[in-house]
Amino acid sequence: MAAQTRYSGPAARRYAKALFLAAAEGDALAPVSADVDALWAPFADPRAGAWLADPRVADADKRRVFEEIGAGCHALTRGLLQVLVRRRRHAVLAELPAAFRDLVDAHQGRLRGVVESARALGDQERSRIEGAFAAQTGKEVVLEIRENLELLGGIRVTLGGTRYDGSARGRLDKLRTRLAHADLGGR
Repeated sequence: MAAQTRYSGPAARRYAKALFLAAAEGDALAPVSADVDALWAPFADPRAGAWLADPRVADADKRRVFEEIGAGCHALTRGLLQVLVRRRRHAVLAELPAAFRDLVDAHQGRLRGVVESARALGDQERSRIEGAFAAQTGKEVVLEIRENLELLGGIRVTLGGTRYDGSARGRLDKLRTRLAHADLGGR
């Protein structure tokens, strides 16, 4: 799945769970996942979200757009689109992919995360880091690479809500904290 917003509200999680359960039960997880990835990527654009939330846009226009984009989709995906339009839950579209992907990942024993470094990492370096965390967690690990010059050196990995900081900036911050709390034999 393509990079998408990582936030998903309660409504998006409910709809994603319903879609996931129906797709898993109907042995349609692969096509529905592809639909979610392809269809909802444009809705992550703030302009598309604004258009969906704009009360001046007629519901008939929104319905027509959803019918067009859902035409080539799996029946379960089309059904969800119809429900969202009928219930005027258009805003859910931007958040649904992250919630759906989280469910698919958990089902397939996969963890997604981010590796940050002060310089660009190559595919081979990412694979080594993913392998190390896969061995530690017992799950498949998929990391997105981000460059962060503030780290100065080393890497920082965020995986499953836990941050592993092996960056030079992280070590300097820890040293600063220890020195600030150290008893230096004051008078």
